[in-house]
Amino acid sequence: MDNRYAYAVGKIRAREVRLLDFPKLLSILQAENVEEALKGLSDTDYGEGLALVKGEEDFDSHLSRQMKSIYELISELTHDPELTDLFILRNDFHNMKVAFKKKCGAPAEEEYYLAPSIVNREELVEGVETGSFARLSPLLAGALQKMERIFNSEKNIQLIDTTFDEIYLSHCLQVSRQAKCEFLEKFFSIQIDLTNIRTFLRLREMAKGRDYLEKCLIYGGLLEIGLFLKSFEASLESFIDSVRFKDYYEIVNRGVEDWRKSGSFSLLEKLFDDYLLNFVKKAKYISFGIEPLIGYLVAKEMEVKNLRIVIVGKFNGLSPEIIKERLREIYTGSRNL
Repeated sequence: MDNRYAYAVGKIRAREVRLLDFPKLLSILQAENVEEALKGLSDTDYGEGLALVKGEEDFDSHLSRQMKSIYELISELTHDPELTDLFILRNDFHNMKVAFKKKCGAPAEEEYYLAPSIVNREELVEGVETGSFARLSPLLAGALQKMERIFNSEKNIQLIDTTFDEIYLSHCLQVSRQAKCEFLEKFFSIQIDLTNIRTFLRLREMAKGRDYLEKCLIYGGLLEIGLFLKSFEASLESFIDSVRFKDYYEIVNRGVEDWRKSGSFSLLEKLFDDYLLNFVKKAKYISFGIEPLIGYLVAKEMEVKNLRIVIVGKFNGLSPEIIKERLREIYTGSRNL
């Protein structure tokens, strides 16, 4: 129990009641057209500024502004910025991926970059382009130096994502442990496991070797690295069986089965998101501490993802049935209606 957070948790509880429940999402989903769907958001926290939304890009910018305000709120309420800033730091690592890929010749449009960020984005991009990291934090400078060494040796653009993910998640896990925050330590350990599962399946699909997999896996998860290495050259059934008595068995079993049928990882990614959200729901039952702040932040991130799925789906003429299948779990109540 951390009594420093009494006021902050009170503020968060007052905001939780305004999170969108699944009936509200369904009413927006079932609107006749995009215009009616947007009207359905007029009485929510997303109502202000909706009149300016004319297309997908406008709506995406609208959601980005909403999330920026949430990050600012959490930054105001936290007593442990080294922990809450980890969620903003994720955007810095994403921006480093975009900038480094651009340096390697990949396209990088302005909208690929994310905000807010810990480091000024222009300074970050300049550092990547020039190789001068003096204005960056030791963490980001070290990450870019490591990435340059790996890329100069391997010349493999696919290693950019896995390298930055490994550095980011390992840092988050280390900071959570140093702060003795068991909630966040478990959260990032789960993220490492889900990232490793995704990497394992994608590299099998690409017919990469076991040695390549070993370079890409991240230590610190609840699943041992040896489990992935041992199963890599065996059948997928063998891998599924190896997690039979682990917490991830259901999502791996369902996700792999769907991937085999459809050739798409979309259900697996949805199941990953649902698993993480169901974990942070524990924060609803904690009265004092940083956990409710993290729970609310992740809940808003998932809510924004759901709204993007619904509205972008309607802009593109997708059927309500297809859109509904893609919706993630929600923080308040359940999506099983």
